[in-house]
Amino acid sequence: MNPDPLAALHPLHLPGAVGWWPPAPLWWLLAVMVLAMLVLGIRALRSLIRRNSYRRRAAQELSAALNAWRKSGDAGAFAATASTILRRAALCRYPRPSVAPLHGKAWLEFLDRSGRMQEFARGAGSVIGESVYSAAPACDPQALEQLCRRWLRRHR
Repeated sequence: MNPDPLAALHPLHLPGAVGWWPPAPLWWLLAVMVLAMLVLGIRALRSLIRRNSYRRRAAQELSAALNAWRKSGDAGAFAATASTILRRAALCRYPRPSVAPLHGKAWLEFLDRSGRMQEFARGAGSVIGESVYSAAPACDPQALEQLCRRWLRRHR
């Protein structure tokens, strides 16, 4: 008889290593949530890009109009073109009945109000309201172009 009964026991057999596949259910849930957030983020980004495409198009048209002014030197034509570009951009963002009938001082006030600025009614942008009625408006096309670009960035 052996005085130590524990000496007759065999050593412990440890279980094998836990594999990484298949993941636990919470990992599956986390993967689905991350994938859903990624899809929603991409859709939101595409929507934002598509929603602001009119701003990029208007900025390109302003650059083309400024280049045309540099070639021709006709500041009145540039002011009229800038007004047309801003009107098209405003029609993309605001309801037609609130933008289409505006002209003169009302148009300039709308641009100031929507762009949260005051340079259209009282500053360099006032030439937009007068360019239709004046044969040779006093206009600084570069300052007007910068003002139009600022309106395109700021209007809400």
